[in-house]
Amino acid sequence: MGLTIHYQWSTRRKLDLAGVKQLVSSLHDRAVALKFADPGQLIQVGPDYPLAYHWPPGAKKFSDLLPPLEGWVFHATPGDGSESARIGLCRYAGVPGWRWASFCKTQYASRHGWEHFFECHRGLTQLLWMAEKLGLRVKVDDEGGYWKCGSGATLRRNLAEYDQGIAAFGGALKDAAGEAARDITGPIFAHPDYERLEALGNQAQGEKISRAVREVTRTLNSM
Repeated sequence: MGLTIHYQWSTRRKLDLAGVKQLVSSLHDRAVALKFADPGQLIQVGPDYPLAYHWPPGAKKFSDLLPPLEGWVFHATPGDGSESARIGLCRYAGVPGWRWASFCKTQYASRHGWEHFFECHRGLTQLLWMAEKLGLRVKVDDEGGYWKCGSGATLRRNLAEYDQGIAAFGGALKDAAGEAARDITGPIFAHPDYERLEALGNQAQGEKISRAVREVTRTLNSM
């Protein structure tokens, strides 16, 4: 739960493993230039690397996922508070070409202020633009809306909606949990503006949040 960028890319170019490494290395160099935190080393992967699994059309459970035959990947974090982004390119049995799919939740970089969050989110989109420049067919679902319009105002508005909604949901869930509230944790509670965000979220989305909490509570009680 939280504002996330989902991304995938593919190519049917006839690349060997060395060519794939060179392409992924270019993305790694771009992550370094963008000052991503702790960009890891390139990792050559095979079927025993679960974070490179491919979800083919029609797959409904983990056992349906395809393990990579081979490929190259690395991890890099856009900035403090953001999740680490997984970047790579792999080949899978029965699937033409080379491909990759992953996601990165950037929302909680906002605990360090709007400017920091913006740099993290924009930095990741710049890395995805680099993938396009390298000739990959890139598809992106950016819940912040920045990928499509490049508007900081749109991104800031969407971030506020996510921050407020999750703060209000977290607070309502704690209220409903009673003594078990101490077991409910999450990065939103560490936001320096949490109480204001919670109040704004309740004001804007109160009934929707109440329904969501009732559904979660009903599900937990039935387990």
